[in-house]
Amino acid sequence: MNSRPTILLMVALTVAVCGTPSAAQGQAPVAMIRLEGAIDVPTAEYLDRALQVAEADGAQCLLILLNTPGGLGGPMKKMSEALLNAPIPTIIYVSPAGAFAISAGTLITLSANIAAMAPATTIGAAHPVELIPIPTPEQPSEGKESPPRAPKPSRDVMMEKMTNTFAEQAKAIAKERGRNVEWAARAVRESNVIRAEEALRLHVIEVVAKDVNDLLRQVDGWHVSLPGDRMVTLHTKQAPVVEILPSAKERFLHVLADPNILLVLLVLAGLGIMFELQNPGAILPGVIGGLALLLALYSMAALPVSYAGVGLVLFGMLLLLAEIKVPSHGILTVGGVISFVLGAVMLMDTSVSPVIRVSWQVIIVMTVLVVLFFFFVIGAGIRAHRRKVNTGEEGLQKARGRALGALAPLGEVLVEGERWRARAAAGKIEEGEEIEVVGQDGLTLLVKRRAAEASDEVPT
Repeated sequence: MNSRPTILLMVALTVAVCGTPSAAQGQAPVAMIRLEGAIDVPTAEYLDRALQVAEADGAQCLLILLNTPGGLGGPMKKMSEALLNAPIPTIIYVSPAGAFAISAGTLITLSANIAAMAPATTIGAAHPVELIPIPTPEQPSEGKESPPRAPKPSRDVMMEKMTNTFAEQAKAIAKERGRNVEWAARAVRESNVIRAEEALRLHVIEVVAKDVNDLLRQVDGWHVSLPGDRMVTLHTKQAPVVEILPSAKERFLHVLADPNILLVLLVLAGLGIMFELQNPGAILPGVIGGLALLLALYSMAALPVSYAGVGLVLFGMLLLLAEIKVPSHGILTVGGVISFVLGAVMLMDTSVSPVIRVSWQVIIVMTVLVVLFFFFVIGAGIRAHRRKVNTGEEGLQKARGRALGALAPLGEVLVEGERWRARAAAGKIEEGEEIEVVGQDGLTLLVKRRAAEASDEVPT
């Protein structure tokens, strides 16, 4: 009679102690990071550190939430190599809906063990662009023969070589991960862009998932091959997700790789330095301007910047400064605003990635702030310099007072509450008469009657 409870108790104890195989293995966490914005040096460092931390903490895989418009080739290459040689399985998930993995983000996605996308996301457009101008061959002057020299490659030849290199790299990565090699080449050569559903159909990715939980449920039980002929089975369905946050340094440097931040830094640098030059000794504006300039230089190194745009932004601010000093009836103001706006629009080289650009909201706000700053702050400083001097010899010019005694021609006067030794500039001035200062000889004022004619001359 007691056999049934005994059997049930033994089964319960067995399950409690041993558990099911999947439940035991599923305790290993899933490490997760978020890569958003341009691909730059801090992004590559963040990924490399996350792989090390995830491995050290015993995570079964690293999940990377990706949303990028592209970025620089150097960091992209380092990230691709890190993913291809990762010691633990890697999953790249292009999310949320509306996100994209453009340009460098395409090759990074292809490098992961598992590539996934959320609905309404896009991938592609990995065609390389020319970031460094290629000099054209010099033409010999008329009547002169150019010395023999090795032929220089043309711009088209160099771009073709760069495109072929990126295309072969994309094909090699796709082949290594067992994905669509032909499409990887088209993404580079033809800037082909596809949506998540088409990417799944063309076997560019393996999963389309609506969210992280859906993704982990779908990849549960998948076998992943790692370097060294190791095979790992994922148990992600109920695994805890632990996010590895970027360090303060990585966050700060990554924020600088934002075109909107770059425009703000350029404006702060220009305004701070100009204010310091107009008001020597203010110190704080000069310090802020110098720091902003240095940070802007880092941003320009991390972003595909158009230096024509940078020049137009600075030239626009110079025109606004000139308007305050040289009245032009608004011509310099209009030119400065147009130059500033055009420079802000052209600040990014959109051929690198069409989505890396300064937002119109930031352009409008910064334009208004620059105009107001010049007309109210710089303008006030310049007007202060032009204001009549109220102290010293210049401050006494045309000052008014009254004679404390007869000036024939020497005597004393009261000017702005002070007694002065004075000499009449012309004629005799009676006691109590209103006088006006017309000059100064040492500590003696030269005065005349306020009612005197303008033709009165100062004696030498």
